[in-house]
Amino acid sequence: MALDLRTEKVPGNPVEVISGPGALAQIFTYTDKLGCHRVLVVCGKNVSRLPQVASLGEVAPATTTVEVFDQVEPEPSDRTVAAGGEYAHSRGADIIVAIGGGSSMDAGKAIAAEAGQEGWIFSQECAGQPTTVPDTVLPFIAVPTTAGTGSEVTPFSVITFTETHHKLVLNHESFYPKYALLDPTLLTSTPRGAQVAAGMDALTHAVESYISKEATGPSRKRVHEAIKLIARHFRAAVRNTGDLEAQAGMQRAAMMAGLAFSVSRLGIVHAMALPLSALFDVPHGVANAILLPFGMEFNRPAAMPEFANIGAAMGVLDDEQSIESASRQAVAAVRELAQDVGAPRRMSHVGVDKSAIGRMAADAIESPHISRNPRTVCMRDIIGIYEQAY
Repeated sequence: MALDLRTEKVPGNPVEVISGPGALAQIFTYTDKLGCHRVLVVCGKNVSRLPQVASLGEVAPATTTVEVFDQVEPEPSDRTVAAGGEYAHSRGADIIVAIGGGSSMDAGKAIAAEAGQEGWIFSQECAGQPTTVPDTVLPFIAVPTTAGTGSEVTPFSVITFTETHHKLVLNHESFYPKYALLDPTLLTSTPRGAQVAAGMDALTHAVESYISKEATGPSRKRVHEAIKLIARHFRAAVRNTGDLEAQAGMQRAAMMAGLAFSVSRLGIVHAMALPLSALFDVPHGVANAILLPFGMEFNRPAAMPEFANIGAAMGVLDDEQSIESASRQAVAAVRELAQDVGAPRRMSHVGVDKSAIGRMAADAIESPHISRNPRTVCMRDIIGIYEQAY
């Protein structure tokens, strides 16, 4: 039976996106198009056990071999990237297929570079400096199993450096996947907590992209669609993981937000979420979920019309409201959505030590996200937001 798959390529982004139930089953069509026949699947242990993933070696064409590196942990580290690169090199891999959430996709991108130069990852702990890559970076295909990071259409790889506990965003055009396969059936086994974290991550990408200083008309149009999809499908996707329409809607929302922030970048919430995750192993989406309402309230005076538009996308804007009132309603709508899906609301609820606020603020203020934030930010502001969120 023919699959009803959607293929699209968005102007300004090099990734070809194939979406629909059963998309993963077409993976070898795309590895073959790239002339690659020694596939390394990069994932975590839970994903490696999914039937669709575990069977890839059995259904691969006779000319194609499939190896699996399933050591990716949440918030992947430089050591994992080094181990994955060594494994890829030892197996003669000529393509990386990352299957999983943002952690697996981020690790896969970095492993694709590490495979070309042993020890490369350890040279990349250079906050604020451009990412450099080896002469050879393996081609990369992304298959998300969560609807959150949008990593399947971005040039970003977020890696934690073990010795210093710094979490840095590596950024290079070589990290764009060749193809992204969005298969909503892969989301049906995702645990509720991971669904919540991923969805809040996607919403944070959308909000921060929309109000970014570098937002454009096209990027805001994509974000507007993403927010509408999240408002329509997030609650249903969390309530019933078997709802393929809701899962596909959330997948598309995450992808559209990823397309947008590849252009606009993000803001204060992401800058503050990175050290929170690095120091206390708080999943990135959870950190964003906690900080997003507080970051929105901080930015609201500098972006009231934009927040009013966000409220409209979420379906809460009253035509009789003033811009100021509508902007407040947008923040309230985000708080309500987060509460409805069961997202954590305070840093104290996820094991954060209040005494670390100063160190986290010092790390956050160095993030390049800060320069894109619509409101000027100083250390005192960041400390204040952390304290409010505690």
